[in-house]
Amino acid sequence: MQIFRSMIIEAPIEKVWAAVRAFDGVAAWNPGVTNARLESGAATATGTIRSLQIADGTVFRETLLAHSDVETFYTYDILESPLPVTGYVSTHRFFPITHSDQTLGVWESRFECTPEDAAQMERVVGDVIYIGGMTGLNMFLKES
Repeated sequence: MQIFRSMIIEAPIEKVWAAVRAFDGVAAWNPGVTNARLESGAATATGTIRSLQIADGTVFRETLLAHSDVETFYTYDILESPLPVTGYVSTHRFFPITHSDQTLGVWESRFECTPEDAAQMERVVGDVIYIGGMTGLNMFLKES
């Protein structure tokens, strides 16, 4: 299954990337994450593992697979989560919108799930996690 969401973020790419580039910085801007801590590695080093405490009390463990300050993206996988998925790999990428000094945020993933879970995962991953996270990022940047 593939999930893709995009959103205009009302800030220049330099400000957006500064907010999101650290793998353990997600709790500052994503309202769905209450705590993020590194279990190993460094904030932008591939192979780093992070643990995320989610607002509903669940925990996600993820590995940073790729990170680029030049291309403004990071890719990660899920090691453990309550989601009924396997093989989850996601990329969060940012592009400058030069005309308006805004940023296009693109968050996408591929994973496997049962046909019975597909509609729920489209909504949870795409709308709750991705759109909810990017909406939180946009609000965070407006306030900072």
